[in-house]
Amino acid sequence: MSSLHKPILHQYQVSPFAAKVRRCLYYKGIPFDTVNYGLSGVRKIKKINPRAKAPFMVHDGFMIPDSTDIIVYLEKTYPEKRLIPADARLSAQASIIEDWADESLYFFDLTMRSWPNNSALLVEDLLLEDKGVMRKLFQPLIPRIIARQAHGQGMGRKDRDSVCREIEGHFQSIDTLVQESAWLVGEHLSVADIAVASMCTVLDRAEEAQRLMARAPALLEWRERVDALTLPQGTPADQRALV
Repeated sequence: MSSLHKPILHQYQVSPFAAKVRRCLYYKGIPFDTVNYGLSGVRKIKKINPRAKAPFMVHDGFMIPDSTDIIVYLEKTYPEKRLIPADARLSAQASIIEDWADESLYFFDLTMRSWPNNSALLVEDLLLEDKGVMRKLFQPLIPRIIARQAHGQGMGRKDRDSVCREIEGHFQSIDTLVQESAWLVGEHLSVADIAVASMCTVLDRAEEAQRLMARAPALLEWRERVDALTLPQGTPADQRALV
C-alpha cells in the first residue's frame, strides 16, 4: 500500500456519491474510516471543505473535496485494480457515463423519493445521524426540501407519468448496454459501473423505480455483478445503499 494512513471519508451515509467512493475503496481493498454527518452537520462540513459539501476525503494531509476528485486521487495513490480505463477512448466513455449518473440519474432519485408514497424511507435515510430536537425539526421538512431541489433543477416540475417514462427509458438503455457485455465500458468493471449502480441502488428505494427496474433483467444481473465486487460480502439487499 502506497500511503501511511487510512483515508477518512466524510459523508452523508445515504448519499449515492459517498456510496460511489465507498464501493471504489472496497473494490481496491483499501481500509478506510468514516465520519458520518446528519443534516445538522452542514456547518461542520463548511469548516473543513471549502466547497461546503460531502463526501470529501482527508488523507495524508490532503483534503479531496468531491467524489469524482476522490476517485481520481485513489487511482493515482492506489493504482492496483484500476477503475479508470488506461485506454483514452474508454476512459472518456467512463467519464461521460459517470457524469451522466451524477448529474442526471441523481435528480430522478430526488424527484421520485420525495413523492409521498416514498418519502417515509427518504426521511429515515436522511436522518440516520440526527437525534432529538434536530430530528423532530427536520422530519416534516425533508420531503419539501428535497422536492424543492428537484423542482429547481427541473425534473421535479414534471408529472409522475413523464418521470416514470423517462427513467424507464434510462433503465432500458442500461439493460441494452449490458446484454452483450458484462460491463458498461470495455471488458472490466470501471467507475462508470460503480457510479450508475450507486444511483440505481438509491433509486431502488422508490417504489416506482424498483418496479420499472424489474422489467430490465440484464440490468438486474449487471447490478448483482457490480455489487459482488464492490460491497462487503453478505450485505443485505436493504442495506446496499448504506454500507
